Amino acid sequence: MVLDIIFREKDEKSFWNAWGELLLKTKAGPRYLQSTIQYKLERSENLQSDKSFVAFLNGKPVSCVFLPVEKHENFLMASFRGEYLDAPLFENLAVQKAVFSSLDEIAKDNALSKIMFAIDPLAGEGGAYNYLQKYGYLDTSLLSYVIDLAKFENLLNGCRENHRRSIKEILNNKDFEVFYMDETNPSYEIHEEYRLLHHKASGRATRSKKTFDMQFEKLKQGNAALVGLRYKQKNIASLYFEHNFDKALYVSGADDPAYAKFPLYHVLMYSAMEYFKKRGVRELDTSQPSSPSLQFDYYPDEKQLNIALFKRGFGGDFKPLFRGVKYFSKELFEKDMKTFISQYEQKIF
Repeated sequence: MVLDIIFREKDEKSFWNAWGELLLKTKAGPRYLQSTIQYKLERSENLQSDKSFVAFLNGKPVSCVFLPVEKHENFLMASFRGEYLDAPLFENLAVQKAVFSSLDEIAKDNALSKIMFAIDPLAGEGGAYNYLQKYGYLDTSLLSYVIDLAKFENLLNGCRENHRRSIKEILNNKDFEVFYMDETNPSYEIHEEYRLLHHKASGRATRSKKTFDMQFEKLKQGNAALVGLRYKQKNIASLYFEHNFDKALYVSGADDPAYAKFPLYHVLMYSAMEYFKKRGVRELDTSQPSSPSLQFDYYPDEKQLNIALFKRGFGGDFKPLFRGVKYFSKELFEKDMKTFISQYEQKIF
């Protein structure tokens, strides 16, 4: 099978038109939105070039691939901030072989040391198994935690007992108020408060103001929502989610450390579940960290493991997060293996 390829760098207009067409056909989740791709390109501090492309067969788009090239230390790799890229999106599985053959050629032409892909847990049939292994990728899979919003008529009943207690504690306290912001009531002022909460919680600006503005634009376009909590009329915590079709994804959260004594995130996550269920969303991916232990190329600290445990209290289920990495550099493979051995020894022995 011979595919025609359009790179974003060469013809951006045709690229995005074809990307959007394929997104509609496949009903892909929020990870594949144009706004998400543009946001990630903006956030990649080590970006060297972008080899993202759309593949065509008989003049019709059949696959789209997000492929930024970053430089980490002395190695060029296809990754986002050194982490896994969302795997190629296909109209059907018949084009896989040709697309991954093209990826190998791109890796060779651009002297890449490795390519890292993760298959969206919300991908349906496309995420039924780790097809990356068929193309020489080393399996580095994790577990994700996905909440089926149709599983329980009363979502509170599906939550862990102490989660239910914490949720009711806030809901029954008249000093607190949960609020929602989406395309129907966008407020730049409230979104700025969310940005400043990020800075306050981290003690510094972790990313540019432009990336927050891009998130606000996504919200206005109808692909994101902010679930917030007020205490005595003051906004003290927020969670930001992205969504597309019947799929939603937790992206980030921020809170005022002065209110850490309250179980803020319990009620915010539960309220988000209620909100998305009313919107007709079926699945909510809580994102990483949610895998419960160290694996190759995944080294959670104690705080991340506690966050993962917290997420698993909302009545969801584990789903495989299939991942794979293909090495084109023996030097980088040996370096990553040494890191894994070191991390494994610290955690296990």
